[in-house]
Amino acid sequence: MNKKWIASLACVCLLASSFTAAVAEGMKPGTYTEVARGMYDGLTVDVTVSESKIEDIKVTAYNETAPGWPALEKMPAAILEAQSLAVDTVSGATRTSEGILKAVEAALVEAGANVEDFKKPVEAKEVAAPDYFPTMGSVELPEKWDESYDVVVVGGGFAGLAAAYSAEKAGSSVVLVEKLSTTGGNSAINGGQYAAYTSKRAADLQQKLGLEPDTAEKHIEDTIKGGDNMSNPALVREMVYASPVYFDLLLDNGLQIRETLARPGGHYGYRTYVTENQVGSDITNLQLKMLKETSATIELETKMVEIYRTRDEANRVVGIRVATADGYKTIEAKKGVIMATGGFSANVQMRETQVPYLTEELPTTNIKAASTGEGIYLAQAIGANTTQMSNIQRYPWADPNTGVLDKYAVWPFTGPSYGVIYVDYNGNRYVNEGDRRDVCANAAVNTGFVSTYAIFTEPVVAGYVRPEEIEAGIADGRILKADTLDELAEKINGFEVKGMFPTVTGDNLKATIEKHNGYIDNGEDLDFHKVMASTMVKIEEGPYYALPQFPSVHHTMGGLVIDTMTRVLDIYGQPIEGLYAAGEVTGGVHGTNRLGSNADADACGFGYISGIVVATGGTSDIPVAEEAALTAEVLGNKVVRVYDVGVAGLHRLLSNMELLSSANAIVAVAGMEGALASVIGGLVDCPVIGVPTSVGYGASFHGISALLSMLNSCASGVSVVNIDNGFGAGYLASMINHMDGKKER
Repeated sequence: MNKKWIASLACVCLLASSFTAAVAEGMKPGTYTEVARGMYDGLTVDVTVSESKIEDIKVTAYNETAPGWPALEKMPAAILEAQSLAVDTVSGATRTSEGILKAVEAALVEAGANVEDFKKPVEAKEVAAPDYFPTMGSVELPEKWDESYDVVVVGGGFAGLAAAYSAEKAGSSVVLVEKLSTTGGNSAINGGQYAAYTSKRAADLQQKLGLEPDTAEKHIEDTIKGGDNMSNPALVREMVYASPVYFDLLLDNGLQIRETLARPGGHYGYRTYVTENQVGSDITNLQLKMLKETSATIELETKMVEIYRTRDEANRVVGIRVATADGYKTIEAKKGVIMATGGFSANVQMRETQVPYLTEELPTTNIKAASTGEGIYLAQAIGANTTQMSNIQRYPWADPNTGVLDKYAVWPFTGPSYGVIYVDYNGNRYVNEGDRRDVCANAAVNTGFVSTYAIFTEPVVAGYVRPEEIEAGIADGRILKADTLDELAEKINGFEVKGMFPTVTGDNLKATIEKHNGYIDNGEDLDFHKVMASTMVKIEEGPYYALPQFPSVHHTMGGLVIDTMTRVLDIYGQPIEGLYAAGEVTGGVHGTNRLGSNADADACGFGYISGIVVATGGTSDIPVAEEAALTAEVLGNKVVRVYDVGVAGLHRLLSNMELLSSANAIVAVAGMEGALASVIGGLVDCPVIGVPTSVGYGASFHGISALLSMLNSCASGVSVVNIDNGFGAGYLASMINHMDGKKER
């Protein structure tokens, strides 16, 4: 709970008695039920009043997503305590808080109260805010730690939840700290679209839908091309290979997905999976459940305000300082701190510094309390470098009146490959609907109007949207429905957006749709050169639907510089020991533009990797070992990681002999003298694949020494791949593991 919230409650207690007397007249006792809109419609609140005060408030029904849940209890309690509607909204749950306030106000009106008396501001004492940032080198280490763990994860979205889980499963003690009142953050309100070139469900879905199998190389190529070749190719490769591994983990733990594979703009393979409810909380709720089944600790309403880095020879990150409702405390991180603090789309000053036209007038799709960017500031204060900070993406299909990314705004993003078209305020197509997000956003802005419109029919969206969901959108006022195109044009023209009305004609809308239908028939879009996918359906018979949409600030592609091992790099390109990062807080993965559904792949994949890396001690050979492990996992193998068992401490290797002896194949990754492959080869009866690495000092000659040593091995059954070729080793290990006659494991 933030300090502002605490201050409000403390002050209200002193003022309640005198305030009540001022509004003690005119109400009819009873319980009044009102329905309002929070994040979604259906927020039902029972308000019980006496003649003189509000006696009770209960939320009896809601459709809110996880980030809004804390408001369901806290807002009624705050209103009751203050006997006022002038209370602070709950951080991270603004829309839900506002919905509760509207419902209570409506109930008071029905009860005959003078509502203005209940809107008088309540004075609050100022409490020192934790929102400050140290300058370079200003942080003194604590004399004593308040708490101590192996791994500290900061942030509870996709990346943080994945990191905490994998770190704990790898044998480390873990704490996850989250500044909001619940985990999930922006991840929970995303569209539930996950890009993975393959998975345990891929072949079945591809066969059912008549789609060509996707490949990792295609996913890598699309991502790099979609970011104007400004991505770090090594990071893209790690994301692509890690994403299906983690997705399969989610499927194994019960993630429900729809029977579809989508191809959003910029993707040329059908690789986007859609969760059952088309919302990110399908994933974050499952992640939280998985994490709660471990011994990891979760601390909510706990905000990081400092990162501790030693000033000795090690010069490493050793912990953090956090602000809580009870004050400040320090948390030691024996192995490392993982930054999963998200982006800065809601920090107007920060984004405007990078892109001046992204002013406060432009809304964001994200939770304002979550996307504040302080993780970047705090890492910079201890020497971390940033990259591509000006690469800020707008989501082209948000609610044009609010900028909110609701579930309906996801449909135009998923729909182009099924036949959804976008039209401007005159009813003309204005862009290749299957193009990248930035192209679609810029084209929408260039129409000169405050809204554009996604046009579709039920057959067009049948692959990923259910009829009852369309009806819910109509009831919510987000979707316009008509039996004819003339009627649809009238409804579009009657839909006010920020005081403006479009001028669509039925004839123009008909001509636009007929032309697009012809392009589907002919397989060629002569206007905008959209790829005419085999899954496209023509817009032919009513009812017809229009979904108003317009760009809103969405994703920040810039952030902390990391390597493939998720280590944060300093301004000299060197790793900051003990500091790791994953998800939107990092930069370099997406270049100038993030392809839709790659956010989940990025955050989950790198979150998963970071947890493993930190838990295993962050040894120098791990990036190559992880490449081998992830490759083997993607190819359908069970992989057990045994890290930091080099010949420098042979007892560590010997303590794992039972595990090594049970393997069908072993990948031995080593630098320096490269002796590990020979040692293992002399101890086991299965093939050993040696991978020399370029990591080392002295006479290692950037891996040549290790390569020659492994090639000269006298141990039987040892084969060798080239320097740093983790992929090749993982692939070969997979081939061996799938040979007939292998041992049953």
